[in-house]
Amino acid sequence: MSVENKKTIGILGCGWLGLPLAKQLVKEGYIVRGSTTQASKLDKIEQTEASAFIVCCEEDKCEGLATFLAQINILIIALPPGVRANPSRRFDLVIQNIQKEIIAQGVQKVLFISSTAVYGETEGAIVESTPTAAVSSSGKQLVQCEQILQNSTVYDTSIIRFGGLIGPNRHPVYTLAKRTQINNPEGKINFIHLEDCIELIKRCIQYFQRGSIYNGVSPYHPSRKNYYTEMAKKAAIQLPPFKKQQGITRTISSQKAEKNLGMRFIVENLLTLN
Repeated sequence: MSVENKKTIGILGCGWLGLPLAKQLVKEGYIVRGSTTQASKLDKIEQTEASAFIVCCEEDKCEGLATFLAQINILIIALPPGVRANPSRRFDLVIQNIQKEIIAQGVQKVLFISSTAVYGETEGAIVESTPTAAVSSSGKQLVQCEQILQNSTVYDTSIIRFGGLIGPNRHPVYTLAKRTQINNPEGKINFIHLEDCIELIKRCIQYFQRGSIYNGVSPYHPSRKNYYTEMAKKAAIQLPPFKKQQGITRTISSQKAEKNLGMRFIVENLLTLN
């Protein structure tokens, strides 16, 4: 990428996904700005050769956001809703405050990281045109956030709905091992590895299109029972019994991203703890 064509990308939220994303985008030749809420994490962002900013956005205000957004071409919102930890949190109001500053600073493109939780417990084959039917509080708020960002005509919005995230220091098999039983044994897994998250984001940046929505789920859908049994062996841990029940069976497709963006999944079988 030539110097004159370099785009400045802002990553709002340099956590488990945002930090390695910043590192990769710098390698790709982009000018990157990354945000964190903690001064102690500024060094980690700077180590990726991205510019680091402290930005704190809540339901009633955003601190540091205006400076962070200055001269950004594309803003990636990679903030977790935080509703599980704080059930009273209104992430939709946080996004409304961010939107005000997006408009004030003249940001033209926004890529919002959402979740397949917006589909709720819908069964069968799920594609991007499948109606949202969120059940969880965070899922419902993500539906609202998507609508808030997409309803503006001042800037362009694109959305990625990621499935369950796995990768370094993150795998649900460890959480399941602490339970007394595992539900929905015949349900299909709909996960995506960190490496593929980054690859899909890169392609959405490259082929950015207003109003586009893409599912981000690996094309590998074994049953929960088969998958977690295999992963427990790899992790050398004991799982609780699987509950005998007729659970929810669904497969979330990423064929749209494969067709429109040329997405090719790197970690296809997901049989990794790293």
